[in-house]
Amino acid sequence: MGGAAVSTASAHRGGDALAALAVLALLIPQAMAYALLAGVPPAVGLACAAVAPIAYALLGSSPYLGVGPVALTCLLVASGLQPLAEPGGARYLELLVALTLLVAGAYGLLALLRAGFVANFLGHPAIVGFNAAGALLTAASQITPLLGLPRSAAAGTSAANPWPVLLHLHEGSLLALGFGLATIVALVLLPRWQKRLPAALVACVIGGIVAWALGLPARGLAVVGAVPRALPSMTLPDLSWADLRALLPTALSVAIISYGSSVAIAKALAAKQRQSIDPNRELWGLGLANVASAVVGSFPAGASLSRTVVAMHAGARTRRAGAMTGVGVIVAVTVAAPAFAVLPMAVLAGIVIHGAIQLVDVRESIAVFRTHRSDAATMVATFVATLVLGLVEGLAAGLVVALALFVYRTASPHTAELGRIPGSMVYRNTARFSVETCPQVGILRVDAPLYFANARFLEDRVHAMLAERPQLQLLALDCSGIADVDATAVQSLRNLTLTLRERGNDLHLIGPIGPVRDVLERTGLLQLLGPDNLHRTIVEAAPTLMARIDRGFCEGKCRVSAFPDCTLIPRAAAPTPASDAARFSPQI
Repeated sequence: MGGAAVSTASAHRGGDALAALAVLALLIPQAMAYALLAGVPPAVGLACAAVAPIAYALLGSSPYLGVGPVALTCLLVASGLQPLAEPGGARYLELLVALTLLVAGAYGLLALLRAGFVANFLGHPAIVGFNAAGALLTAASQITPLLGLPRSAAAGTSAANPWPVLLHLHEGSLLALGFGLATIVALVLLPRWQKRLPAALVACVIGGIVAWALGLPARGLAVVGAVPRALPSMTLPDLSWADLRALLPTALSVAIISYGSSVAIAKALAAKQRQSIDPNRELWGLGLANVASAVVGSFPAGASLSRTVVAMHAGARTRRAGAMTGVGVIVAVTVAAPAFAVLPMAVLAGIVIHGAIQLVDVRESIAVFRTHRSDAATMVATFVATLVLGLVEGLAAGLVVALALFVYRTASPHTAELGRIPGSMVYRNTARFSVETCPQVGILRVDAPLYFANARFLEDRVHAMLAERPQLQLLALDCSGIADVDATAVQSLRNLTLTLRERGNDLHLIGPIGPVRDVLERTGLLQLLGPDNLHRTIVEAAPTLMARIDRGFCEGKCRVSAFPDCTLIPRAAAPTPASDAARFSPQI
């Protein structure tokens, strides 16, 4: 038994080590590339890549999650900081540390409140639209290094508005463009030829060797330049309340986007491996990762899908794989930092652009369009707002549009009048099935929670039924589709009950779920209705409903069998084929 345990532990360590090497080959190029996207030197990105995985491994719950620099997070950072300071300057780095600490604080607060569900408010359609717009902005932001444009060409541009650089395309360098395009081609084709080949690392190594061997930096090719052998240290930020207020929207956007995508990635892979993750532990893990990133003066960390998948496929078994990856980055910076100096900036731009392309999910966009028009509207609105207004504003617009459309949909919820399928005990929508309805009893199903936005709608729907059918005496409200009721809805139901009784009608509730019954009991509505007006099923309610309607009408004028016992009523009217078919058959 002991030998087997040792063997298993050894196998886990071996798998973790191989996974760490595989992720390291992808992480180092990405860390430097995404640092440029955030507006800071490559060393700052390497610092995040070194400490964030180690810190996450201490508290996180996923054995695979590749925590560190993420393209969209870095783009959000640049979008939030560029209006406040010059990218790469001392003030910019101060604000960067403050932003990272705010993100860590947001994670900690959510963890203490166990409120990780807030990320769910940003629905899938909004994320698809935001990612697509973010991909375009990310790719456009790399035009300057991709073409080797002079710094003056970037004047007037920002992460949220990179488009003015298009006016300077004629100033580009074919040499830089060649390196950038070769990198993108290599990242696309190499994995198809050999999946295990670290395409990004290969592109960086070959690009650096070619640039060094041909002396291209001396001929004007922009390169990374000197990279310190040690990790940067935190510069304590000197901030005012105005600075914090300016940083807060970006910090919240980063936290929501990063946490939502991180948990989605972790859950998807955990489900494939029949494992589970703890969303609250993810908050603590990501929070600690961001604290560590701030300590080394770097930007907020998140989870990367590409690195997470690589870790899982390479054999990661425990969170030690992430810790080993961070240690590997530290060793690489200490040992090989001088080699990074000749790496062409166009190569890093190609890596960023290739990563941005992966964010555009055409298949999911088509699926959203096919699902629901309101989802498509949310996706398009988020996409357009992100491109036109900016990243944070686009994210907020997606959230507002999604909530507004939800309120709009539920303000006029789907309702269905139910009738009995002839010869059965099954009740279905009269608009979709051939059913029979009782002229004196209306059965109405509401397929949505009842709350302030649709309470009035229910009253109007009931009064419309009474106006259309003068013989209607009772209304049975099928509550099986009502998941919740609020104070406004309870008051509306109370008013409806009193109004119906004043007119000689009455209200019955069928099948309210436990939480709804609890609310109705606490508010006194069940006492107002009375125990005889609450039923578990329509069939169970049928005898009570039949006992309270005009029996003379049933015997003298009615020819339908809306309830099973209707077949026992002697009918004065001549039978019809429909009424014969409606007779209940025990065999069905």
